[in-house]
Amino acid sequence: MIFDVVAIEHVDLGSDFDGAATVFDDVSGLSSLTQALMEDGFDKKEIMAIMESSVLRVLR
Repeated sequence: MIFDVVAIEHVDLGSDFDGAATVFDDVSGLSSLTQALMEDGFDKKEIMAIMESSVLRVLR
């Protein structure tokens, strides 16, 4: 898993929904990802880092 290689602060979701990835058809699948992260034991801070904090830090 990527979290074994880098700190969670360096993990982010891409928005490449044009065929390069087949995880979701569109952004409506993000709620399923959030639920899966919760079920795998990620806490709110970690999920926020993955879902938005990392990209906001890079954009700033």
